Amino acid sequence: MALKIGGQVKRLNASELAYQEFVEKHLKLNEPVVITGLMHEWRSCKDWVWENGEPNLDFFSTHFGKSRVQVADCGQREFTDQKRIEMSVSEFISQWKGLSDESSCNINNVHDGTDRDLLYLKDWHFVKEYPEYVAYTTPLFFLDDWLNIYLDSYKMHGVPDENNDVQGINCSDYRFVYMGSKGTWTPLHADVFRSYSWSANVCGKKLWYLLSPSQSHLLLDRNMKYSVYDIFGDISEKQFPGFKKTIWLECTQSPNEVIFVPSGWYHQVKNLEDTISINHNWFNAYNLSWVWDLLVRDYIDTKQYIEDIRDISDDFEGLCQRNLAVNTDKKARQRIT
Repeated sequence: MALKIGGQVKRLNASELAYQEFVEKHLKLNEPVVITGLMHEWRSCKDWVWENGEPNLDFFSTHFGKSRVQVADCGQREFTDQKRIEMSVSEFISQWKGLSDESSCNINNVHDGTDRDLLYLKDWHFVKEYPEYVAYTTPLFFLDDWLNIYLDSYKMHGVPDENNDVQGINCSDYRFVYMGSKGTWTPLHADVFRSYSWSANVCGKKLWYLLSPSQSHLLLDRNMKYSVYDIFGDISEKQFPGFKKTIWLECTQSPNEVIFVPSGWYHQVKNLEDTISINHNWFNAYNLSWVWDLLVRDYIDTKQYIEDIRDISDDFEGLCQRNLAVNTDKKARQRIT
């Protein structure tokens, strides 16, 4: 089934875009945009890229090789996401370099389940792990970030010691580095918490397909529970009767370009070249209502699932909150671009 493309994502140069204009036309209106001219001084654009524009993989192995990261196998689906495996950055780089020629040959097979070589490093908490290495500076347009400012200072996750007592702090964030060879991709999704996101291409090109929130119901199955996994896969019209009505925006993101993805916009992304990107999820006053509405719906669902044990629970509300936190964290790990 061919996608219906209704237009392209607008492009603006940062030198010609005032912050208030970005607020009025994109944050308030919840409209996507690609912004150029934001990455000239970034250290990552020098250290992480060869002069010919290809990723400097040896730099990562040398300086960050021992880091443990999550890697998605783009050829294997696991529930609503791709199968994840853990490995070191050095191991990932070795596989990438060893399989690069084969992966490029098998690019057309990535969606049919026959290709097992397209590995995509996702959700690397690089800033948290290497705070002294300033790879980039968050652009002015995205600095009003309540999510990551909060997580930087709040003791969110405890670390059990040898006696299984929680002592330390292991606070997460939503600032990530992604690395993938040509052909790697991310399935269709809307971002965690219905947050905003921005994604900057340090090198390589990405192809984006985005769908307005006004059409998101068309992606759901007959039971309004699960969304389409792959917009280029074999989509059953009986199971997803509304999908054929969807009209998409398309965007090819080049190196040194930053895309802003607003709240509730479903998107699917494919790397057209070997690519490294920096990504943030974030929210502030302009999209807080989206976040709150989602959390309230999830809370109601969580409460209904365990309603039958209310009478025998000493702290039913506390149990609801803990289950909500676990479920939200699980969704976050499954659905970040």
